[in-house]
Amino acid sequence: MLGITEIAALVNTVVDKIWPDANIDAQSKADALKAELTQELQYTLGQLDINKIEAASSSVFVAGWRPAVGWICVSGFGFEFVLRPIGNGLLIAAGLPPVFPGIETEALSSLLWGLLGLGSLRTAEKIKGVVRAK
Repeated sequence: MLGITEIAALVNTVVDKIWPDANIDAQSKADALKAELTQELQYTLGQLDINKIEAASSSVFVAGWRPAVGWICVSGFGFEFVLRPIGNGLLIAAGLPPVFPGIETEALSSLLWGLLGLGSLRTAEKIKGVVRAK
């Protein structure tokens, strides 16, 4: 014979299957998001450690690649947004056709954002609670 506690447990099980608790669902989604953000943070912290080791190296091939890529990005943006418009403008003013072609700035932008680490560091700041106030 079933007691009151067994009947209550059976009713609770049936009710939970028909009407699941929204709080439990929200908590499981929050836990999954927290796990994902923790994994991203660990990846970012690991990359920062690698960056420190590379920057401390005395070899120009290890420590110098980052500045070289930065100067390439700066040179490309300088050409695209300063030299090319001025050069083509001077040619047009002289009655000649513009001859300086544009370059692909999307690739430079992707390279620069990755080099600066701006993709995931903002997330890391939010997780650590050190987001700057505007």
